[in-house]
Amino acid sequence: MRLTDNQRKYLHTIRFRILLSTISLVILVSAVIACISYFIVSDNLQKNMIQTSETRLTFLCTSIDSNISSVRSFIHTCQNSSKVRYFTREEDGSNAVKREAREAIMEAYTSSTALPSQLVRLVVLKNEGRDIIQVVESPYSTSAVSAEAIRSLSYYELLHDNPEQFATGIMADPFLATKTVQMLPLLHGIQHPYKADESGYIYTELSASVITDPINSLYPESESRFLFQLNGRQYLCEGSHLIPVQDSFSLLEDITDMALSDDTVIRKMAGTEDGRTFLTVTRPLDIKNCYVTECLDTRLLEEGITRTFFLITLVIITAASAIGVFLSLFLNRTVNVPVKKLQERMTRISEGDFSRDASTEWPHELGDIGKNINDLSENVLSLMNQRIEDERQKKDYEYKMLQSQINPHFLYNTLNSIKWMATIQNAPGIAEMTTSLSKLLKDISKGTTTLISLEHELSLIRDYFTIQQYRYGGTVTLRIDTEDEALLSCRILKFTLQPIVENAIFHGIEPKGSSGCVAIRIYRDESLDVRIDVTDDGIGMTPEVASSILSANAPTGSSFFKEIGISNVHKRLQYEFGSRYGLTITSTPGEFTTVSILLPPGDASDPPPQSLRHQTESAP
Repeated sequence: MRLTDNQRKYLHTIRFRILLSTISLVILVSAVIACISYFIVSDNLQKNMIQTSETRLTFLCTSIDSNISSVRSFIHTCQNSSKVRYFTREEDGSNAVKREAREAIMEAYTSSTALPSQLVRLVVLKNEGRDIIQVVESPYSTSAVSAEAIRSLSYYELLHDNPEQFATGIMADPFLATKTVQMLPLLHGIQHPYKADESGYIYTELSASVITDPINSLYPESESRFLFQLNGRQYLCEGSHLIPVQDSFSLLEDITDMALSDDTVIRKMAGTEDGRTFLTVTRPLDIKNCYVTECLDTRLLEEGITRTFFLITLVIITAASAIGVFLSLFLNRTVNVPVKKLQERMTRISEGDFSRDASTEWPHELGDIGKNINDLSENVLSLMNQRIEDERQKKDYEYKMLQSQINPHFLYNTLNSIKWMATIQNAPGIAEMTTSLSKLLKDISKGTTTLISLEHELSLIRDYFTIQQYRYGGTVTLRIDTEDEALLSCRILKFTLQPIVENAIFHGIEPKGSSGCVAIRIYRDESLDVRIDVTDDGIGMTPEVASSILSANAPTGSSFFKEIGISNVHKRLQYEFGSRYGLTITSTPGEFTTVSILLPPGDASDPPPQSLRHQTESAP
């Protein structure tokens, strides 16, 4: 899809850039907040899951410890019973002794309602002898139990060497052939009252239900898995059974030396054949080297994180969208609308409407721009009016110049007749003076605003000075000094030098009452502009008079051109070349007066004749 010219233009506008920046900023902030929220939610959910697991394990371990403690309490009661001790130390006990011992055991057994479900069997056997006392529920009763059968068990020596400890782990009841019953075997010694060794032993089989029942009763529908670890052996709780954990499902390393401590071990490791990850929380039981572990499936954690993150993301997106819309409206009102009004204002100015528009002067930075545009339009309007006024004045000056012209063609023809009569009558002075005047009148007839070369202007000055020399009888002289012949090709307004030279003669040299000289020097100054200095050695003037001569109200005028004085020459030069150019006057009373003319650099053309360089005009 190709973009139109307007669409391409819009892509480069400040409004589009602000909108794009706003959207990008909102997206970036939303992404940062979402990432931070994800990590915070993940960490908090994991901590909550661990804390919940720790709480469950605390209750679970307390329940298991209570079950085992009640069985051990029953065993200790039997150990400390005098009737039981009496039974074990008699080599050939009578039925009465055995009956009394059994009654004492059964009395303690029936005092606890939980023992039948926690105890598979309890057998009291003598250190020497074959007589035994067995406490067992009817489902587990068997005639295969005997002192010899117990002593012949493969793990009996292990139990004998580790009395009162779960040294073997979870075992199947060896005396039941028809069904499998999981139990924990224990062996407790019965101390002989008069000897240092045991008089008998209590062989006990604890049901695995002391572990599984608390799990199933407290957390029947838990999605977690519970492990039971005993002396490095691990068992997975599946209903009422404890299944030995295979290597492929080994979640725990061997934990030792944590019995009777409140420490909690937390691990995160892989388990099961499908590669799932579990977070495991382990707490110790009161029995040494015995622990319960809850395996938390991290998929549940991830699902919780995903749900929570989705809700947070939805809230963030909604909030970010609302903020984006608000920022867009705010920027549109504070930036786009003022920019559009400024553009409309510039369009009106380009169409010629320079009036001030106060509605664009807002109390902020764009309002400052609007105020500057209004100021600029007013300045442009003022300059245009000033330019129109200057042009009008220029036309007035030109009109006055034309008014001051006397019928030049008639005078030119008359002067030519006078010249030929003077030549015939052998009066060369009259002929030369008449010729100079006729040349001046001929140039006057062409107007006074024409730009001519400096060479031509000097020729006019020479003709004018010829007339003045005859008038003053040769008491005034003219000296022209040109620094570079190329300067004579510079352009200058016609009759610029005449009023200046005339004033030098009439107001400078003539009041002095003696001969004088007018010097014209042409050169370039430091800025490469053309400078013409017209200097007379007359009476000079004060700085106040010098400054007033160039003012618009100066009364001085040229006798050659009515009402065209030095101030008018100065104005004409500024109108033509700019305010930087024009006249300046330097004078010292009683010594000299210098009028300097500053012109823009002229084009160097063919050099003028050598006769125009370094000339001095004297009396005829």
